[in-house]
Amino acid sequence: MMQVQTMKIQERSVGPAVTVRLPRPVGERVRKLAKSEHRSMAAYIEHLVERDLRERDEAERVVRVHVAANLPDVPSGKIPREGGETKGRHARRSAALNKLFGAR
Repeated sequence: MMQVQTMKIQERSVGPAVTVRLPRPVGERVRKLAKSEHRSMAAYIEHLVERDLRERDEAERVVRVHVAANLPDVPSGKIPREGGETKGRHARRSAALNKLFGAR
């Protein structure tokens, strides 16, 4: 008796079809790049669009910073020295914070 192995094919929801017209040099370049990645031109372009959308989502994320109410008021640009902190350690920490947050 002969055994037949079957592979499960992943189904993707298909959205609207889009026709893209590219200048001949661009189209040839896309075709070569797609072929080098073992993709069809359509799959290559879909990959580019998905990658761009992911990058935009990442760039548009909002970072919220909450400041504790009990922080002391510090004059702009001056970072107070912590108890027991050496002069060198304070200088390195101040430089890192000013670089990270901009000169305050």
